[in-house]
Amino acid sequence: MTITEEPGQLTITQDEQLLASLHYLRLSTTSWVLEQIFVRPSQPATERAADLIKRFTELATAANVTVKVLDPYAKRYFTQHPAPDLLAAHQLPVSGAAAVQPVALHINHSEEE
Repeated sequence: MTITEEPGQLTITQDEQLLASLHYLRLSTTSWVLEQIFVRPSQPATERAADLIKRFTELATAANVTVKVLDPYAKRYFTQHPAPDLLAAHQLPVSGAAAVQPVALHINHSEEE
């Protein structure tokens, strides 16, 4: 298994097959956004995602940036592995009333159109 680093992306591959990826944006020289993590369904999701997050954390720490986290799994990871010097203030929660909720594909209108 190999972790490959490209601008804005970390990937785990084995025998040239993509197993997992982490995507992030470099907003500025001081701010990054961890957007999403993908793990192939046949892979142990927790392990592969944690490997990517750990490497991402090393890169962000070395770059001396703060990180805003959008990916729900990464948010849960950081609640169990706090990184106060890395994470930007005012992160959106993963669960509860203040958490981001999925948007319904079929909206029921309460007014006549």
